[in-house]
Amino acid sequence: MSTAPAAGVRIAGARAVVTGAASGIGRAVAERLRAEGAAVVGLDLRADPETVAVDVRDEGSVRAGFAEAVSRLGGAPTILVQSAGVFPVRPLDEVSVAEWRDTFDVNVLGTMLCARTAVGLARAAGHGLSIVNLSSIAAESSDWEEPCAAYAATKAGVGALTRAMAGEWAPYGVRVNAVAPGMIDTPMLRVMDDPAAGAETIRSSVPLARLGRAEEIASVVCFLASEGASYVTGTTVTADGGYRIR
Repeated sequence: MSTAPAAGVRIAGARAVVTGAASGIGRAVAERLRAEGAAVVGLDLRADPETVAVDVRDEGSVRAGFAEAVSRLGGAPTILVQSAGVFPVRPLDEVSVAEWRDTFDVNVLGTMLCARTAVGLARAAGHGLSIVNLSSIAAESSDWEEPCAAYAATKAGVGALTRAMAGEWAPYGVRVNAVAPGMIDTPMLRVMDDPAAGAETIRSSVPLARLGRAEEIASVVCFLASEGASYVTGTTVTADGGYRIR
């Protein structure tokens, strides 16, 4: 069966699945895609009228969730955005093996299962697919004040997965990229648990001197998913307000 070339996807008229769509960056991405004219189904542990309940750690749950998404969308997805994730803050000498494994199950295994399922559906339908994974600047930086080694290791894994997926699936008309956000004002952010200390951290470490907004990450995601990025695959775009240029 022939497939469409790995061209970009027109957002208007696209069929998009967004994981982790109930809050934070995932919700902002889903809202932006809808505003651009895409049909969107969200996947999340929490279901609502626009979101299907899915546990990304479980292959059966993922398959059932995508089957429901295809039914709602009227066809296989042409865009997949993977925002589902967990962010445990725990020193390495305190993190349990169970918590470590669960972080990898959600952030890495879940990314693989959802991508593999979406690619299979797109191939069966005979068209291409644009995948955007959510990584993090934690993949390449260490924060000993807010220790999150398990999370950092998983996000490094997401970057490696993104490159591997891009290479393996390019012949099927699939592009795969990632976005690595910095400190974004979402429920997952922990640096602002102490507002005064958080504000000082931002002033001293972020050249743009503010938190990012989920909507700003959604803009980058939508670009990578669109025809504007039709020759971009296997890359990670950093959106961190300049944090990594310190």
